[in-house]
Amino acid sequence: MADYTSISIQYNTGTDASPTWTGTAIAQGGTSGANELRMAQSGGGQTGSTPSASWPYMNKPTSGTQAVTQLWAFTADTTGNQIATYTGDNTKARVLRFNFSADGNPVTAMQFSCFADSTHTPPAAGTQPPGTDNDAFTNGQSSDTSSTSYIKGNAYDQGYNSGQKTPSAGSVGTNPSATTGTTGSVAVSASNWLNSAGAWQSLQGWLQYIVGNSAPPASTAFYWYFTLCIFIGANITTGTWTPVITLQYNYS
Repeated sequence: MADYTSISIQYNTGTDASPTWTGTAIAQGGTSGANELRMAQSGGGQTGSTPSASWPYMNKPTSGTQAVTQLWAFTADTTGNQIATYTGDNTKARVLRFNFSADGNPVTAMQFSCFADSTHTPPAAGTQPPGTDNDAFTNGQSSDTSSTSYIKGNAYDQGYNSGQKTPSAGSVGTNPSATTGTTGSVAVSASNWLNSAGAWQSLQGWLQYIVGNSAPPASTAFYWYFTLCIFIGANITTGTWTPVITLQYNYS
């Protein structure tokens, strides 16, 4: 058997109670402004036709940290939508999901995290400004984030385990802070969010990441639901940063 012919990220343009996923899919390997998740703060003037090169910068706080309040998804450089249920906190459950085709044969549990780019160089925890193949968000900063990533994640179950696992609408665990994060992996809980809905995880390469608890079944299409909460801080290095979401597993 082989790897999946299709893995994409779908995003919700509806409500938490009545999600809309149809036609909204981010393919792997975005280029030239396509297949991007873009961060924004409310009131920045961004729209679904704003090209990547003109995407507005976010003002960092003068002290402390604050959550990024908007996340947008673009399938082409000037074709995008705001992810309606991303709010920069834990109040919505149906935000993002991996979409797997029905032809893969995974033999290990899946894990995901964020890296600076496709070289998958390990982040330099707490280092600002970041070095080669590092970025400000995944590195984090010692006082802003206790050297965890500025990007936090949570995942529901592992997608498919004796049936499709779909979260109910509502809050997702304890609201994360900019310092949330645990060294190593945090495993999903059965029919629940991480740590039985008790915590989120920092997404900092394979230093801090999320992992399933077993391999999904072969030749089975399924969704793996996850969500993000992104922060910026007074000590983050200014610039243009493009961290990537990386999904890893072995297959036969």
